[in-house]
Amino acid sequence: MPGSQLARSELGLRLETARKRARKTQADVAEARIFGLSKLREIERGIRAEPGDVWTLCRFYEIAQNETSELIHLADMAKSEGFWEDSREAVPGWFELYLACERQCSKLSYWHPELAPGVLQTADYAAAVVSADGVNDPAVLRTRLKLRGERQRALLDRRDRDIEVVLGPGAFELKLGGRQVAAAQRATLHELNRRPGIDIRVLPRESGSHPGLAARFSLLDFADARRPSVVYLEALTGARYLEGRRHVTAYRNAFATLRELSVPIEEFL
Repeated sequence: MPGSQLARSELGLRLETARKRARKTQADVAEARIFGLSKLREIERGIRAEPGDVWTLCRFYEIAQNETSELIHLADMAKSEGFWEDSREAVPGWFELYLACERQCSKLSYWHPELAPGVLQTADYAAAVVSADGVNDPAVLRTRLKLRGERQRALLDRRDRDIEVVLGPGAFELKLGGRQVAAAQRATLHELNRRPGIDIRVLPRESGSHPGLAARFSLLDFADARRPSVVYLEALTGARYLEGRRHVTAYRNAFATLRELSVPIEEFL
């Protein structure tokens, strides 16, 4: 089926959770003549997703308006395979799906030429990154920093996940927040690299041409077969999710090459 399997899968899982939270069975939905069992099962399995159907289920489950809007938004996102979403809030709408994926992924592969990943950032380094985005509102800054802390706990405290990071040398040459903040971030990366399931590597300064020149990206894999592997590309005003096999394979191969060209963070001087 055309469209985003990632968004359909996430929507189906969230609607299933909402149904159970409302103490409704699939039979209850069918008996209320909302949908037939086969259609409801297709929705919850991520096979189909129409905004009108989502709205109907949200009313039946008595879901709050803000969550209803999020679920309908997911249904809209499901219509496009490689969809762009615009940034517009303290925690942008296009980032919500990524957060759900990050919480559930079994493996996160991350490449960036200049920036440590959000889940591995210190509070001071994260504040410098958020400020660089032009965030001046103290309330927005607090919201984003709180979110990063929650992301770190959610992912780092799990034992059923692997995190592979390849950074460019620029990640250690930019003094975000000043020299002390940058030094503390580097020390934190060394410390985290000693944790099970975390592997942090750096591309040497003398590296020549490499596939990471084309884009910075994250690749997320899942143990749950209902969630497809996805490539996450973030830009200044939005983000793109690529889940087609051709795209995922290309970025997986690019990351493998970057990893081969890189050295363990302990060996980077």
